[in-house]
Amino acid sequence: MSLEVVHSPSTSRYLLLKDGAEIGHAAYAIRGDEFMITGTFVDPTQRGGGIGAIMVKRVIDDILATTDKKITSGCWFVTAWLERNPGYIEAHRDGGVDAELGNTCRIV
Repeated sequence: MSLEVVHSPSTSRYLLLKDGAEIGHAAYAIRGDEFMITGTFVDPTQRGGGIGAIMVKRVIDDILATTDKKITSGCWFVTAWLERNPGYIEAHRDGGVDAELGNTCRIV
């Protein structure tokens, strides 16, 4: 099994590919100095094996490597991943709670 995460700037998504077929994605929005991950999706038949967590880590790693924007979570799955991996994003890159979504998400 080959897993790949590919950035698709034209669709504001990172695509999750398994053996070349799209099985999920992470959507995002760029607002000023924030890079907000707005939602994630993994095909229901592929869930439960940690594939979503692999995708989130690779997306965050790419954002950290290619931009200097603060990372904000607007997705419960991303927020939960960050809570399980405290300190993964340095304090100066943490965008915290999204102002539009209120306390539905947070980064710790």
